[in-house]
Order: sequence, then structure tokens, then C-alpha cells
Amino acid sequence: MSNTREVITFQFGNYSNYIGAHWWNIQESGFKYDISDESTSQIDNDVLFREGQNYKRQTTFTPRLLLVDLDGSLKHLSEDGELYREVSAQQKTKPVDELKQSLEWKESDIEVIESEPLPKHEFQMDLDDPEVNIEEKEYKLSESVETWTDFLYSRYHPRTINIIKEYQYSPTNESFDTFSNGVRMWKTDQFIDDFSDNIRQYIEECDNCQGFQTIFDCHNGYSGLATQCLEYLNDEYSKANLAIPVFNPKSILYQSSDEPMTDSIRLVNIALTYSQLIEQSSMFLPLSTQSRVWRQQGDPRPIPLLNYNADNLYQTSSILASYLETISLRYRLKDAPLSSSLGAFCSDLTNYGRKLNAAAMALPFQMRDDVDLIDCLDKFEGDLLTQISPNCKIGTNYVVQSLCVRGIPKSRLKRPMQQAQQQMKMAAYRCDSVSQMFQLYLQCQNHSSMAHVSALEDPMPVATPFPREMFDTCLNSKGFMSASERDPEKKVMSVPTIASVQCSGDIADTLETLHREAKRVKITKLHRFLNAGLEQDDYGEALESLLLFKDNYEDNYEL
Repeated sequence: MSNTREVITFQFGNYSNYIGAHWWNIQESGFKYDISDESTSQIDNDVLFREGQNYKRQTTFTPRLLLVDLDGSLKHLSEDGELYREVSAQQKTKPVDELKQSLEWKESDIEVIESEPLPKHEFQMDLDDPEVNIEEKEYKLSESVETWTDFLYSRYHPRTINIIKEYQYSPTNESFDTFSNGVRMWKTDQFIDDFSDNIRQYIEECDNCQGFQTIFDCHNGYSGLATQCLEYLNDEYSKANLAIPVFNPKSILYQSSDEPMTDSIRLVNIALTYSQLIEQSSMFLPLSTQSRVWRQQGDPRPIPLLNYNADNLYQTSSILASYLETISLRYRLKDAPLSSSLGAFCSDLTNYGRKLNAAAMALPFQMRDDVDLIDCLDKFEGDLLTQISPNCKIGTNYVVQSLCVRGIPKSRLKRPMQQAQQQMKMAAYRCDSVSQMFQLYLQCQNHSSMAHVSALEDPMPVATPFPREMFDTCLNSKGFMSASERDPEKKVMSVPTIASVQCSGDIADTLETLHREAKRVKITKLHRFLNAGLEQDDYGEALESLLLFKDNYEDNYEL
């Protein structure tokens, strides 16, 4: 029996699928096919991917994933993917004359309506051409991507894609816009029967499923759909459930079906979602490149050495995907102990019922190519990490966190004793690993805090189609800062990254502001919620649960 502890992933919503597309792309670009000991990866890719065979008996390796999006969001991509088709598109489509001849009806009784196939992005066409090296071309994806399928490198299993036919995708309008819409959609027989059957098939393929990770758009109807799915998973499987609500940076610009109430609808969706996640998730970790997302959207988070367009979904989703790729390594490493399972990862950070946590990262980690880690941390100025959870700021006192560092080789830790000179006078010189050195740094920086640190030498790959144009020109091809600007012909191929999940009493302020703003909404004026069955008392109970949950973050405890 395999020792792999599988995790099943869910993606609900268009922006979540942007993030997921980048995440699976990053993982595939890091696959190592050389079986020599020197090149074996530390990452167990079987945790999130499944092996199978297509109709030609060719081995396939696809994400163990179920995603949901609206009708019209796939463009060229078919709902059953591309790997398991028994015949080609040309074979499936008969010429019109041949089709007419094959039917017994008279030709005059037949009306043939032909539609042009949706155009593929240039990047997708080149993926189908084995003679094209995609690393040698510039696709300008930041300017040309219309939806997540345009830059998807990974290939999906036929059961992965689930499309909601009742709503039409639009890049500017939010038709599937209320929490209640999502709840109602889950309860339709067709959706829940098909979706739960797909879950069951994935579960049956697993030898030792750790649990589930659910990424979903928090500001619209997908929030209701996702929380209903979480409740179903808890009832049926009772496994760890990491929930990741994400916020589309353009959601403030979208108009719902009830245009004057767009901001209020989004705020109510968030409040209802958080109140449900308190009960249905093992831990929830909101992600956004914006500083605030309640009623008014805040400024984009400045990230050192990264120049990104705050309204560009292709770029911002790559940042959040980089965070997920790094932080999830704790439960994706080979030979990981039980303390590094998904369940342990969640339970370590949710003492005292503190299920809401905050995310922070460094993309890339600011380290010069001629400096050892010991000197880099000793002279580091400013914040090591950038917060990427909205409406949240974590201080330096009483912080519990799990940190993952990747891309810093042990050879860059410190100098040998013969060359150490001033380094030997530092307490950090006694550290023998990257994880030990970061643990010591965090102990010195944070008062009465605890940290778990995982580290691996493999950097995060940023091959095409990752938006490498975001990286500062001072970074060399390995993502370290150089004294001279990078040659434009040389691309950044990998970067050292840090990701952290943080929990502290400061999160009480996040819950306080959400409750305060959501309480101002007159739910009786939002008829679309009322028509869907949401009553004033139900909304009041949801707000009250936020206040009770906030009490878990009072600082009257000892670490």
C-alpha cells in the first residue's frame, strides 16, 4: 500500500480557477523526471496529483481536483478536458453533407446550424505544437489573457470541470452574486448528485486521504456553494478541511443584478461566509492582494521586488498561487512525519478555537546573491513578510505561526569556520539548518511567540506561463538580488520564497470591523436575499456568531 497521504482540492469560482491554474502550472513546471538521487525532488507530487491512463493506455498525471465555474468561462476548453478523448475533434465532427446522408429524414426537413469553434490563445496553440519551445517566445499574457483557460498548462481529468449552466460568465457583471444563490444551487438534485459522486470516486482512489483544501471566491454566490460543500464533506468524511476564501481585486468594479446594492451584497456575502466557516472548516485563511475588501476596497499591498498591476487577474492570482504552493509544502513533503499532515497543520494553528488565520509571504525573499543567510537576517531592515490577508495586520507579540522557506541552499547558510570571521560571534552561527536559523530569527523578532519552520532547498520555479515580468530587474535568474541589472535576454527561472500562516490576538480587529460594517446593512432592503429564504433573525445570528468568535482572540491566555 502507498504511503502517500492524498489531499483533494476544490476550486469554486472564476478567480479561484485563475489561482488554481497558476498553482497547478507551478507544480508541473517543478516536476523532476530524472530518477537519479541528485535530482530527486523533496516534494511528493502524489499528494495532490493522481496517476491514470487515457484511452490509448498512455499514463496521465492530473490534479486530484474538482472545480466549478459558470457557463462561458472555458472558452476553447471542453468540459471533459483534453486527455481522455477517444477520438479527435476532427473525427467527431462529420462534414455537413455526410451528416445529412446519414440521416433518414429528407434534406428539406433538416436545418443545420454550424458554429465556429472558439479561438485558442496563442499560448494554447503552441502547447499543441511539439516543435515550439514556449520558453523562447514572449506571449504578453498580462495583456491578452481573457480567462484562466488561456494560460492553463496543466491538463485536467474529465471529472474535474463542473459548469453551472443556469448562469452566464461575464468579465464585468456578477450574475451569480449572492450567498443564497450558491446555497440554492448546491441543493438542486442534479448538482449535488453529480458533484458528490465525483467526490466519492476521488475518495475511493485514495489510499490514505488526509483531507480537503477548498479555494473559493468569497464575495459572490460561490461562497454559499463552497460552505455547503464543506458541510457535506464534514458530514460524510470527517477529515481535515482547509478553507481558503479569496477576493477578486476587481470585484469592487463588478455590478450585480441589483446594481445599487452591489457593495452591500458583497459585504453580506462575506459576513455570512465567515460565520459558516467558523463551524464548517478546520481552519480558514483569507487571501487578497488588497489591504481591505469589506465595503470599500483598499490599496494594493506593496510587495518588495515585485511590480504588479493591481487590477490584473492573471498577475494577482499568480501571487496568491505562489503563496499556496509554498505554504502547502508542509503537508506535501516526502517522508513527512504525522506532525506535518494537513490535520496537524490546521490544529497547530487553531488553539482556543482560533480558526481564522492570516497569511503573509515574501515573493521573492530579499537576499543578495553574494550574502550568506546569517548576514542577510542579521542586517534585514523592515518587515520580512508582506500580509496578504485582507483587513488584517499582525503585530510581533504572541504570534503562533507556521513558516515555509524554499530556495535557500544549505551552502548559503553560513561560512566555514576558517572563513567565518565576524559570523562566529553571532548566536545564529550555532544553527545547522535554514529552519533553525529562521526559528531563531523569529524568536528574536517576536515577543512570546511560537513558530514551526519547514525548509527545502528547491526554489519555486517560475517558468512560462508565470508572469515573470513582475520581477524587479535587479533579480538574477535564480531570484537573488544582484548588484547589476539582469540582462533582458536572461529570464528569472526560479525564486526563493517564504510563506507563513499567522495567528494572534490582532485578528480580533479583523472580526470587529467586519461585524461593525455588516451590521449597518439593512437586510430588509436586500430583497434578493429575503426572496431566497434569508430572514432578519438568521442574519442577526450570523453577526452574533462573529462577535462570539472574536472572543477567542482575547489575549488572556499563555502560550
